[in-house]
Amino acid sequence: MPSFRALLLALLVAVLPSSLWAQQVTFAISGFGGVYFPAADLFDETGPGGSITYGHQAGFAGGGRLALWPTTRIGIEAEAAYLSAKVEGDLLVVTDTGLVTLTGEEDGTAFVGSLSLVYALIRPPLEPLAVYLSGGVGLVSRGGDFFEGFEDTSDIAGVIGVGIKYGVARGLWLRADFKDYISKYEEEVFSDAIGDDTSRLQNDMVITGGLEVRFGGG
Repeated sequence: MPSFRALLLALLVAVLPSSLWAQQVTFAISGFGGVYFPAADLFDETGPGGSITYGHQAGFAGGGRLALWPTTRIGIEAEAAYLSAKVEGDLLVVTDTGLVTLTGEEDGTAFVGSLSLVYALIRPPLEPLAVYLSGGVGLVSRGGDFFEGFEDTSDIAGVIGVGIKYGVARGLWLRADFKDYISKYEEEVFSDAIGDDTSRLQNDMVITGGLEVRFGGG
């Protein structure tokens, strides 16, 4: 029976690491709400015939996350959020009789999504407190009444974030996050009208709070 014992030992060696890994892995799902803060105007250019300025106002943010934690220190997280933020604009036109200024506000929205690597600075066994940093790639897509007729309203973004969470029960956490979606916004319709072709760096910042539920981890 030596061959049988050798086969059994080889099977245990092959299965045991994956079994231990499965016991360590945790999954998490969370929902959140919060506020959205734009750090710059979307467009602010001046030409021979006048100037155009417009940008989002602060608004509401709501969404959810899914996360996979292979270890207690490193995780992978997908996030999606809907941002409700009106757009305010100023139009200054040079006419034969002088300057004409128009200021208005229209409905505007944005969708942001990201896939990030999360690193826990403070982690279990220092529960119930966890502090973490995140970084990854994302998408910012703008919509609403204001953007109807615009040629391109979606941009790839780099995403950085910091967060903190506190365990209130087994598998249940209170969580607060700050994320910055960094992208470049360019609108060809207005750029062509003004006679200038420029893009502007955007920092779409989202501050949220919510609940996270964790599963697994043995």
